[in-house]
Amino acid sequence: MDYRLFIVSACGLLMCIACGGGKQPGAAGGPPRMKATVVAAIIQPSTYTVTEEFPATLTANNIVELRTDVTGYLEAIRAKDGSTVTKGQPLYEIDKSRYAATYGQQQASLQQVQADLAQKQRDLERYQKLLENDAISRQTVEQAGTAAKTAEANVAAAKAALQKAGTDVNHAVLRAPVSGKIGIAQLRVGDIVNAGQTLINTIVNEDPMFVDFDVPQRRFRDFTSATDKERFFLLRFSDGTQYSEAGKVLTINNTVDPQTGTIRVRLQFPNARGELKSGMTAVVMVKNASAADALAVPAKSVMETLSEKNVFVVGQGDVIQLRAVEPGATTDTLVIIRNGLKGGEKVVVEGLQKVKPGDTVNVKMLN
Repeated sequence: MDYRLFIVSACGLLMCIACGGGKQPGAAGGPPRMKATVVAAIIQPSTYTVTEEFPATLTANNIVELRTDVTGYLEAIRAKDGSTVTKGQPLYEIDKSRYAATYGQQQASLQQVQADLAQKQRDLERYQKLLENDAISRQTVEQAGTAAKTAEANVAAAKAALQKAGTDVNHAVLRAPVSGKIGIAQLRVGDIVNAGQTLINTIVNEDPMFVDFDVPQRRFRDFTSATDKERFFLLRFSDGTQYSEAGKVLTINNTVDPQTGTIRVRLQFPNARGELKSGMTAVVMVKNASAADALAVPAKSVMETLSEKNVFVVGQGDVIQLRAVEPGATTDTLVIIRNGLKGGEKVVVEGLQKVKPGDTVNVKMLN
């Protein structure tokens, strides 16, 4: 055998391999990546029943703090905590012994100044007759007239003091200024009550109940133009349950809060069973019909970032486009799109995580 021929042939084979005589799998120029398949829906203008939610606070239509304008020891409690009271009903009694004594003193003072006035008036009449006969000086008559007027003023002051003393006696019994439900008393029998300072209790009127929430100022006209037949209000509690009765707009505030750019809306809800309590927080759900040409997409198709919200649109040639949108109100499963889309466009609703802008995709249409 010619060993030189074998060596030359082997070297030639090695050179061919080293020069890349064969292509490796996965190298550049290999088979293209497979298209992802997405599910899309064509959006068309329509009318939807939409729901908007706003955090809200419940407020009794009347809250009255019970304070007395007399000072003394709490002598008796006439109303049970938590009971319903009517206007004028006795609630609490303050020790009135010293006020009764003052009233008696003022009665005596009034009688005294009334007697003095009567004497001054008799003196004035007698002096006036004497003056007609020039039996007394005019100065004496004038002095008598002044004394009579002073006595009249004393009587008026005594009457006012007596009335004040009588008011104090009456106000020693604290009566309900309004009808409603009384709260838990802050005092017990024997505690001292200071006039105008000590809070004894509160009365609230809870039926109907007011519900306050804030809306953006650009939405102000939406709440003034729609009727109760076109829109209604529901209430959802923090535990997820819903109040059984619907509310209505009572009033809208007359100013916009410059700090937040919102305006306050007050609703009124019936509360005959007392399920709503002042100070509670809840969510107001506003349900109303959208415009006839509204566009909506499934809520799951909207992608949210820190700065904006987007959807994937399938454009010409089945190429994915990223589109910024302005979402509005919602239905059970849809989001109304205020800006960013046009009727007839195809929006990706499934497979969002498999694609990126610029990808060409296979499209399955949502039934």
